[in-house]
Amino acid sequence: MTDAEWFKLVKDGEDAGWELVWKNVVEPESKSMRSAGLMARYSITAGDLMGMLYEEMIGRGKIDLYRGSGSLEGWLRKYVRGYILDANPAKHGEISLETESADSEGRTVPVEIPVPPGKQIAHNEVWDMTMKCFSSLWNEDPERAYIHLLKTQFHLSSAEVKEMLDVSSAANVDQIFSRNVKFMRQSWVDHDRNG
Repeated sequence: MTDAEWFKLVKDGEDAGWELVWKNVVEPESKSMRSAGLMARYSITAGDLMGMLYEEMIGRGKIDLYRGSGSLEGWLRKYVRGYILDANPAKHGEISLETESADSEGRTVPVEIPVPPGKQIAHNEVWDMTMKCFSSLWNEDPERAYIHLLKTQFHLSSAEVKEMLDVSSAANVDQIFSRNVKFMRQSWVDHDRNG
């Protein structure tokens, strides 16, 4: 598939396009040495990154900024890396247990830095929306929710999920996960529309 064909699928919200985004962009970046440690440190998951990328590309129309110069994979990966770096609490002036100072007796104490208005709101809104969508999936079918959780949060392969949940085949896990992604996207739209 060419970048132009992939771009069209992604822009149109097609499952095939977004599955490739997960497989070629989000999942590899979340497992890279550069990003995995930061993600654990800032408590963000590959699923969070996928939600942020989808919300920005489709929800805010940033996909239209891609002009076809350079690879689509590389262009999307820059956004994903940016989300990881942007999750650093110190960057936004949030309280960080790793931001420390010494008190008058030389003991190490955390430093509290006030949060600038509006900086934390966007991340919280994305997280809240993701949780609402996952809750909808759970209410629809808990087994599907488990599959989604194991694939996105624990990065298990389809074969591992098959064994863990006693699903008939790894291909069936892939098919269920694909339907889950579509369901989550539609839930996002529905929740966003209904407030």
